[in-house]
Amino acid sequence: MRLSGRTSLYGVIGYPIEHSLSPIIHNAAIDALGINAVYVAFHIKPSMLKEAVHGMKALGIKGFNVTMPFKNEIISYLDKLDEEAALVESVNTVVETDGAFVGYTTDGIGAFETLRSIVNNFDGLHIVVIGAGGAARALVYRLSMIPCRITILNRTVEKAKTVAGKFSSLTSNAKITYGSLSDSDQRMIIPKADIIVNATPVGMTIPGYPISPSLIDRSHVVFDMIYWPTETQLLREARLRGAITINGLPMLVYQAAYSFKLWFGIFPPLDLMFKVAEEELLRHG
Repeated sequence: MRLSGRTSLYGVIGYPIEHSLSPIIHNAAIDALGINAVYVAFHIKPSMLKEAVHGMKALGIKGFNVTMPFKNEIISYLDKLDEEAALVESVNTVVETDGAFVGYTTDGIGAFETLRSIVNNFDGLHIVVIGAGGAARALVYRLSMIPCRITILNRTVEKAKTVAGKFSSLTSNAKITYGSLSDSDQRMIIPKADIIVNATPVGMTIPGYPISPSLIDRSHVVFDMIYWPTETQLLREARLRGAITINGLPMLVYQAAYSFKLWFGIFPPLDLMFKVAEEELLRHG
């Protein structure tokens, strides 16, 4: 990487951000394609988000990713939203276009591509999504285009109800229902699922299990959006019970690849992005 006065600046904002693999993934692809750009991580305190966004525009930053806890709050400081980002009320990618900051989400396609690497056909399947935040909503939006059944489980059941109602009104393909994370709802819903997706931070920043692992068996595919640790407690228990498991690393790479395409107009080398991400995780073993 050779920096100059013509080097374009990209990055990721979050709090905390030190753990992010995004600079490693994106810079590897930038170097491989010979693009005169660099991608860095910006540690932004929550109270300074507005000032940070205005500062990034003033500095001529061409694009950036957005991670926790800013995916919803940043919407207030952007000039425009892509239709999908507006629907899911979450932004993980910002593109500078003619001086304006435009918000997109690639979380949904990233999660969907991850599941599709394991499951070829979703028609008729029952997918349980745990959580109702931005990444969960983005995945539900993508799945809602398919004739499947989706159940959203959330600690705050009213939030799950709101999300289910919103996306039910937008589709005639999927049947979308909701429930709580109470023991009774889990016992009624989890055993009948084909795919279980954890879209909460439980297992990463919050220790423990998002659902009772005793309800998982070899008939399930269990996808945890968390990529560090590489095997959460949920995935470990699911694997021991015979389920097919997948962590959040593929989602991280896929969503990064689609962000990259939004910025540079070219799809990056996925194999390289997976390789450098896996090597970095092994180093932190």
